Amino acid sequence: MFRQLFFAVCAVLTCSIAPAADWSQFRGPATSGKIEGPAVPTEWSSEKNLRWKTELPGKGTSSPIIVGNRVFLTAYTGYGIDRENPGDPKDLQRHLLAFDRTTGTELWRQSVGAADNEDAYQGFITQHGYASSTPVSDGQMVYVVHGKAGLYAYTVDGELAWNIDLGQKSDPAKWGDGASPILVGDVLVVDANVMGNQLLGIDKRTGNQRWAISDPEFTNGWSTPTPVTIDGQQTVLFNLPNTVIAVDPATGQERWRVDSPLDDAACGCIAVSGDRAFWMGSRAGRGVGVRLAPSDGKPSGSVLWQTNLRSGICSPLAVNEQLYWCTGGIFYSADVDTGEYVFKERLPRMRGATGGFPNADYSSPIAVAGKIIQFTRNGESYVVEPGEELTLVSHNPPFEGDSSAFSSTPAASNGELFVRSESYLYCIAKQ
Repeated sequence: MFRQLFFAVCAVLTCSIAPAADWSQFRGPATSGKIEGPAVPTEWSSEKNLRWKTELPGKGTSSPIIVGNRVFLTAYTGYGIDRENPGDPKDLQRHLLAFDRTTGTELWRQSVGAADNEDAYQGFITQHGYASSTPVSDGQMVYVVHGKAGLYAYTVDGELAWNIDLGQKSDPAKWGDGASPILVGDVLVVDANVMGNQLLGIDKRTGNQRWAISDPEFTNGWSTPTPVTIDGQQTVLFNLPNTVIAVDPATGQERWRVDSPLDDAACGCIAVSGDRAFWMGSRAGRGVGVRLAPSDGKPSGSVLWQTNLRSGICSPLAVNEQLYWCTGGIFYSADVDTGEYVFKERLPRMRGATGGFPNADYSSPIAVAGKIIQFTRNGESYVVEPGEELTLVSHNPPFEGDSSAFSSTPAASNGELFVRSESYLYCIAKQ
């Protein structure tokens, strides 16, 4: 108790290192995937606009976050590295890593051991492993979900403040966890449906539970919650199989819910454009648009459209009244008003196929200063001009000497782009 109190006080007294241009959670500001300028380069390679490259100590599919002069990232070691010889799950170690933003030098590392009943390294879990949840930071603390090992809070200098258990359950197929925590005010919002069949609001200072929404049907969801403001009220949207729930982040009170056709799995984040929200996915390939605020005599959560949209793991990006996403090496766009495809075009390739299991694309598109950036799993990347047809600004090659998977969503801040593969962390900036 004293240790928790001590670090809670330290967190309050410590000056924040997070300026407004930070990318401090999965998909950046409001999990939107968008940030204004300055722009990042449109072309990069091992020889061009690569500021630094740092080898990582382990694998992972979580995304980097940017907080002041530091980059935070997770990785795992000890188990599940080699598919033919995965090892002993008791040897699993999950790591939160801090890097110097300017040089890529590792500043500190905090490691956590395995839970008693880790999901076996087999099936779909071999595609993303045990470090799939992206950290979140308020500039004073860094919060990270380490699967069944729990939720941990550290100061930005690496001191443990508190940790709590999120549950020891598994989804029916035992695919592991993946949803990332977000911060709304002083509440840490966590979708722990896979580990604990629950959605949680946690006091960021103490780790005490503010609220919980529990349901034995909550499982098979890997979507990071989406914060929105509706009629001046802060709200969090949870994307779960069969339903989307709108919740007051301060109290956990349910504002509304709507049935979802994503009945087998929910992976991508909910995208927001104005007073509308959109989500897509599942094996059937379904997409939905709903109104966030009452209008035309219809309440919040009213369905605007529902249609077939082919998607996969990634989260859609809303830019200029269109949705953009990539799966199986095909880049898609749909109209936010109707859900109808604007275009769907196969991306050119240099290295090899990215479509189909086990080569599906995981990385979500982001927009920096109006340009869309998309990485595919084979390491090739694309800069796209938003519009009614696929307009490639550039097609960049994989980085030399790195044949590992690029499943992470990039992070951008102050003209720099941060990208991780299973093996390396990269900083791309104009040289």
